Amino acid sequence: KPISPRPWRPSVAKPPRSGSAAGRIGARAWRGAAMASNGDVPQVEKDIATIREGLRLMLTNELEEADKFWTASCDAAAGRKLKPGEHDPRGAFTFVGALTALLHGLATLENNQLSDALDRLQRTDELIDSEADWPGKTVLKGLCMLLMGMVQTLQGKRTQGVWLILRSWMWLRLLEAQALTYEGPERSLVRSTALLALGVFNLIISLLPRFFMQTASWCSGMKGDRDTAIGYLRTCWEEDGLLAPFAVVVLVGYQVDVRTFLGEPRSDEAFSEADAWLTWAEERFPGGVFFIGLRANFRAVSRDVQEALRISDSMAPMAQKLPALGLVMNARRASYAQASMDWGKAAVAFREAMQVYQKVGRRSFVPAMSANAALCHHMAGQEEQRDEMLAVALEYKAKHDKKSWDPPDKWAFALADGSREGTVDLELELYQIMTIKHRSTLFMSLEHTDVFLGKLKALEEKYMEDVDKRCRCLFLQAEIHRQCSSFEAGLKACAEGLALEPSLSEACKKKGYIQYMHFISAACHFYSGNLRDAKEALRKLEACSRSHELYYSCVFKTSQLNRRLGLEIKDAYLEVVVSNRSKLTLEAAVPAGTESIEWDFTLAEFSIGFHASFAPDGGGDSRMLQSLDKYDSNNGPVTGRFDTKGQPGKLVLTFDNTFSIMRSKTVLVRLQPDFLVLASR
Repeated sequence: KPISPRPWRPSVAKPPRSGSAAGRIGARAWRGAAMASNGDVPQVEKDIATIREGLRLMLTNELEEADKFWTASCDAAAGRKLKPGEHDPRGAFTFVGALTALLHGLATLENNQLSDALDRLQRTDELIDSEADWPGKTVLKGLCMLLMGMVQTLQGKRTQGVWLILRSWMWLRLLEAQALTYEGPERSLVRSTALLALGVFNLIISLLPRFFMQTASWCSGMKGDRDTAIGYLRTCWEEDGLLAPFAVVVLVGYQVDVRTFLGEPRSDEAFSEADAWLTWAEERFPGGVFFIGLRANFRAVSRDVQEALRISDSMAPMAQKLPALGLVMNARRASYAQASMDWGKAAVAFREAMQVYQKVGRRSFVPAMSANAALCHHMAGQEEQRDEMLAVALEYKAKHDKKSWDPPDKWAFALADGSREGTVDLELELYQIMTIKHRSTLFMSLEHTDVFLGKLKALEEKYMEDVDKRCRCLFLQAEIHRQCSSFEAGLKACAEGLALEPSLSEACKKKGYIQYMHFISAACHFYSGNLRDAKEALRKLEACSRSHELYYSCVFKTSQLNRRLGLEIKDAYLEVVVSNRSKLTLEAAVPAGTESIEWDFTLAEFSIGFHASFAPDGGGDSRMLQSLDKYDSNNGPVTGRFDTKGQPGKLVLTFDNTFSIMRSKTVLVRLQPDFLVLASR
């Protein structure tokens, strides 16, 4: 049943009806805003009004002004003498200020914005620690740790980031008992923030792949539940508290983007809800770019590309002040043009997105944007412009002063090299990028989808004698059928593609087409109501190698399908116990041809020593790879990597607990690639 959005109310308004829980909570917040304008108001209500104003600035695109506002508010509160029962508001001010600074840095494409945000969050964490314990501190402590984990994940430090997210549960788990029932004067702020925090945390945890969930439940008992998460977020919105707009951002992003990414069919009921939430936000924060972007994507996923383009282009006046908006706008123009198969327009949009990065002096993603432009120029028959864009990618590859290129840029370098050598089919490469990465095929009208499938069918027939490329064509056809909920056609394409597996080259097997088609088969069976065959397809996927290029495109989707099926897949980690006053040594034979090995372990509590070494076959000297002395469990997971370059040998992992007189230690350890087997010596 569609939800009717509430009408917008100005900051000084009659409080909601007080008979309901939402009314009691909302009444305090709105009464505080009204009293603040009259001057006769308790300090706590002034602080809540301050937070409301800062959030309004943030959500109406005044990010720089909001950042200054939070700094000034924190400075003003620093010299305040607290009365009995009052709490220092600086923790709340600095936390939202750090979030504002992060958004402003991302929007302006500033250098080091993630590192700066992490520094500010760490200072915020220290300020929160200086407060006496109360439910508001619990909320902020958990949120601060959660956001620090998300920032580290954005920095590419996935293991450390997820560990911090999981550790935030140490604080967030207390919110149900302490914050949701809090009756102090800050109730409107504390309860709204707690609902948002619990919703976001549960949603993140519910989306993690199984190998992260194993660590999460092992360390904290937290299992994460999507329905619970959505319930908290809906309540946050329904109660109309201070953080309700952010609940809308998460809810709409989940319904429109996350569910489609996970491969779940479109739900009219879910889209009706998302539309209602967006209408509510648009009325309160007209012109807010967060909601404009969500609305554009909502229209695109609804296959209304022209309206999506119109909405996205409305951000153009703000792009000069916030360059990232220009980047997003042009990237979306490109994606929407691809959905309409207007290759020339898509190429121009990618070039303009590339120029946004160049104007602010950034090098990351310039090669990726140039390579995408080259592919679209190729499809438009513009060979000179195609070669120009490929040359840009190679020019950036030759820059030796930057070595930490992101995966999209590395893909661009490989594409440019392959094009120059004549080993890459640029048309087929573009079709895979559109289907798997950009997901432009989700935006296509049904007529354009039929044309697109026809082009893939023509390529399949062209490559009848090339098994690798034919398999790739079938894999892409199967995925597009799944996206369109044409499950029977998707299963047919999968069956043809999977039948080619014995004839595929070793290089093609590492591409991930086979693994992805097992997922497509499982999804098509599941949404057709055939649960038995869905489970069988997932079991076949579990038997495949995880060392392939589409692993991260597949693992989140597969994890969600596994959960929905209630299927128990073998755990990725080995649990070991290291006795007191002893060492435990694990070994794994590394066969020839293994390019690299990775390991990670998580210690349940206390500390332990650890050493990793590699001994090559043939009697060569053993090489020490990693050595840690009394590593503290509070520091999170330990990760390591060694490039063997195909050399066979033996990896030796040693856990040292000889210094512990009384305590044994429990460790979860994992080794990749997954065909490597650890055994105790």
